Amino acid sequence: LAYDAKQDIGGSLPDFVVLDFELKTIFIVEVSKAYDIKNLLSKAKEKEERWILPLKNIIDSKLSQWDFHVSLFIREERVKYARVSLSEIENISVISLKKINSFLGDGDFESQNSLIVS
Repeated sequence: LAYDAKQDIGGSLPDFVVLDFELKTIFIVEVSKAYDIKNLLSKAKEKEERWILPLKNIIDSKLSQWDFHVSLFIREERVKYARVSLSEIENISVISLKKINSFLGDGDFESQNSLIVS
């Protein structure tokens, strides 16, 4: 999402934007296997300015009335730290990358190498 200097919004492109038509919710998804997540947490804390307001400016007006939710998929050992850091912020979930193993097989989603699914 391009940075809009007049409104001071944008400047960050999420990994995924998911539309849930049943829940009428737009999920902004970030995935990181990095140990250092300070930058990611900073973006999440600024979710309105970084992602939500810029998305509302470019999507259909009906969709802009939906709920917005941020989901962060990160390393297992960083989940507690992230949850504590974001505890004051609503509509954010922090999920361990290990949790998605049941959907995609026994993948190694946290290694320093590319994704390896066995």
